[in-house]
Amino acid sequence: MPEDPAEDMRRKAREIERIAVELEGEAVSEDGSVRVVTGAAGNIKVLDLRMSAFQLSGVELGELIVETIRDADRRTQADLAQRVGAVMGTALTPEDLGGSGLAPIDPEEPR
Repeated sequence: MPEDPAEDMRRKAREIERIAVELEGEAVSEDGSVRVVTGAAGNIKVLDLRMSAFQLSGVELGELIVETIRDADRRTQADLAQRVGAVMGTALTPEDLGGSGLAPIDPEEPR
């Protein structure tokens, strides 16, 4: 007997929720001084700075951290799209799911 469509959708929703909670993406800067792990919602779970990171200027380190966070987030969002697509039975891109989990940085916004 075929599964109830409503129950099938609830099962898929639970699986997608589990994926979104557990999913992590990791990136390491090219020089290895910064390592970041992000979650599917764009949250930063781990920010690891090696001693070599402290040889950089504050501006350089800040830019490297942001770049590495964005790289980890891109990886997380790509993995999320692939996994959600597999559950739903269709190919998805990160943009199909709303794009990056991180808010864009507005260079004009006062800090």
